[in-house]
Amino acid sequence: MNHADYGAFAESLKGRYAPRAISFALSVIQNYLRFYAEQGRLHFPLYLARVPRGYVRSHEAVTEDEYKMMVAALRAKPSKSLRDLAIVMLLHDTGMRIGELVSLEIEDVEEDCSAAIRTEKTIRERRVFWNHDTDEVLQRYIVERVNKGPSEVDALFVGENSRTGKHITVRSVERMFKDVLKSAGITRRLCPHSFRHSFIHRLAKLSVPDAIIAQLVGHTTPFTIANYTKLSRPEFKHYALKQLGFMEEKFAMAA
Repeated sequence: MNHADYGAFAESLKGRYAPRAISFALSVIQNYLRFYAEQGRLHFPLYLARVPRGYVRSHEAVTEDEYKMMVAALRAKPSKSLRDLAIVMLLHDTGMRIGELVSLEIEDVEEDCSAAIRTEKTIRERRVFWNHDTDEVLQRYIVERVNKGPSEVDALFVGENSRTGKHITVRSVERMFKDVLKSAGITRRLCPHSFRHSFIHRLAKLSVPDAIIAQLVGHTTPFTIANYTKLSRPEFKHYALKQLGFMEEKFAMAA
């Protein structure tokens, strides 16, 4: 095996697997090559066996127009879509992870349009809030949910065909979301997690500090928020233009 063989193999993986999977696989191979190099059995410099940095493609954020289109599409459907409407509106208003949403129970919903939820990745609780329009839909859904049962369980959102009252699954919400996008005529590649991005973008546009945003969305550190806000921070443009103005003034004074 020479470095050309390694390069050809690495190139053959592109487009077939996710970048992070490729990076992991090539790292394993590089470790084997390092072992051979230490034994003097590798016939090319180890630095030629490059491992590309894996990256995760960021989710698209749902725009406000797209959100309104989804709500309109759900409101135009029969009453059985009340559950789906409540889910979409809650995701929009709270920026919850989909796993956190499907874990909600009826008793978690409080009178002040809020809920204390169990943060999925850190096993901590945080409070999320929604507006009065969302609360009106949610309260109507809860009445329907309690009246139609099953009443012996406390899951807020249950599957349509669930007789045991089990929590709706993440996969079911993802399928529902695809159907809503189709009904609303939205062709962009969006998913429930896209609402989390739009929630963070809205906070960023209000110039909310990353440390506060991190607490609101259940992150343990503000450093990860930059992955969400790097394209939505209005101050980036402000400071970039400000320094250009400063340079223009400096040159004018020098002249």
